[in-house]
Amino acid sequence: MSGRVIDRIEVVDGDVAIFSHGHFLRVLATRWLGLPPGDGRLLMLDPATLCVLSTEHETRAIRMWNSSPRPAPGVTS
Repeated sequence: MSGRVIDRIEVVDGDVAIFSHGHFLRVLATRWLGLPPGDGRLLMLDPATLCVLSTEHETRAIRMWNSSPRPAPGVTS
């Protein structure tokens, strides 16, 4: 499934926004990087956070992950 989403993203000229369940987004990120889907377990993702998948010199990369204007649960300032 994530492979089909990536195929559709690649043909779009411009930015794409995806809103989905965290488990799918973690798998999407690993597939974007060419990693096995099971590696998604290594990517922590809090609810209502922003992630940006991008490219750097034609290489797929994660530009931003799990960004939130509020502190993560359990984190104090």
